[in-house]
Amino acid sequence: MAKRRHHESKELELTTLLNIMVVLVSSLLLSAVFSKVTIQELNMPPQGGGAAPTNGPPPVTIEVILRKNAIEISDGKAVTDTIPKVGDKYGLTTLSQKLKDLKDAHEDKKDAVLLVEPDIDYETMINVMDAIKFAKVVSSAAPDVGPLTITLFPSVTVGDAP
Repeated sequence: MAKRRHHESKELELTTLLNIMVVLVSSLLLSAVFSKVTIQELNMPPQGGGAAPTNGPPPVTIEVILRKNAIEISDGKAVTDTIPKVGDKYGLTTLSQKLKDLKDAHEDKKDAVLLVEPDIDYETMINVMDAIKFAKVVSSAAPDVGPLTITLFPSVTVGDAP
């Protein structure tokens, strides 16, 4: 007597698998780190060797030298201002104010040079670059509005401090 094989169709139980997937996806989404990426454009100093134009006054040079104990502002030949470091903080507000005064004197100037000493951390360098690029000023016409952000020197070239 031949036995007949009886084929039963078995259904897969997917409820448990779907429950695990829901828990897994939710926990992965909750543990994900959402970060904000900010890009800072850096310009490198030009190579020497080009001839300078002879007509008109020489171009104005604004150098900000970031040292371990102070920030110095130079005209390319000599240091004109020094802002000492107080504790572990640099005087970025004072730097922005002095650079605003320079911007008022040279309105068409758009570039500045940031010279950084070795062993200065990246965050400090970026904060100084922001202080060179922008300044917050309180408007005398509307002091209750809050500080306005003005652009000082948007093109910052970075190099090594002497």
